[in-house]
Amino acid sequence: MKFHEILRKERTSLGLNQVEFAKIFNVTKQTVSNWENGNRNPDSATLSKMADYFEVTVDYLLGRTDERNLQIEKPKLDEGITTINAKKINIDEDLPDEAIDKINEYIKMVEMMYKNKGE
Repeated sequence: MKFHEILRKERTSLGLNQVEFAKIFNVTKQTVSNWENGNRNPDSATLSKMADYFEVTVDYLLGRTDERNLQIEKPKLDEGITTINAKKINIDEDLPDEAIDKINEYIKMVEMMYKNKGE
């Protein structure tokens, strides 16, 4: 399928008419009509916002893949960390991504501090 067909399908699957969809993206109904008729394409920023709105990839919207969503792996504690008790009990499955990032940053900072002490 092509972008204009996918856009129409995604919009109608949410029960939105062109006017409602246009308001969401701060464009005119005519702009949405032009997108869905294949006369025009949105700019890259709008395309990215659409992908976020529909919870799909830009490649899916453009018809480059049939996969609606990328399989994004949740960050894990750094594999090099073997002495941390949190790693042993698999705490990373229960924490938000930001917490995992902070733990990894903290561990690296502590390693740097102790490596620098020995110099």
